[in-house]
Amino acid sequence: MAETGFLNWLEATWLAEVTRDVIWVFPLFETLHFMGLCVMFGGLLVIDLRVLGIARFIPMRPALSFTPLIIGAFVVVVFTGFAFFASNPFNYAPNTAFRIKMSLIVLGGLNAIWFWLSKHGKLSSLPDGEQADGTAKLIAGLSLFIWAGVIVMGRLIPFLL
Repeated sequence: MAETGFLNWLEATWLAEVTRDVIWVFPLFETLHFMGLCVMFGGLLVIDLRVLGIARFIPMRPALSFTPLIIGAFVVVVFTGFAFFASNPFNYAPNTAFRIKMSLIVLGGLNAIWFWLSKHGKLSSLPDGEQADGTAKLIAGLSLFIWAGVIVMGRLIPFLL
């Protein structure tokens, strides 16, 4: 019951109304969402492939310098995604792909925190061409898998109930 009340309130907010009712806002937000995902996943790809040892030719320090860009892109993606949800919460909330996507985003965030707290400092001083340790590689592999899953689930939202 509380969920229904929250969804009713959310659907009536100015952000939901603008996203739903102003003809150019939803397509603009879709474009920003897509571009944000591209920047975010592209930056993660550079870092994660370097950590995994697949792209050892990339120095670690420049790879890690993508972090602020990734965070900025994530903020854009979260804002636009929230606007989509607010515009039609009763459609999104029960959607299986949406729920899986939200779960994966939480896992991706926890994985990023794990990386930041346990590996970022050590990796920033890793000599060029040297391999990262096994835990760092595990975190990088999980990152690629989780965020690819987020993208796939996002694409499946219109097709899964």
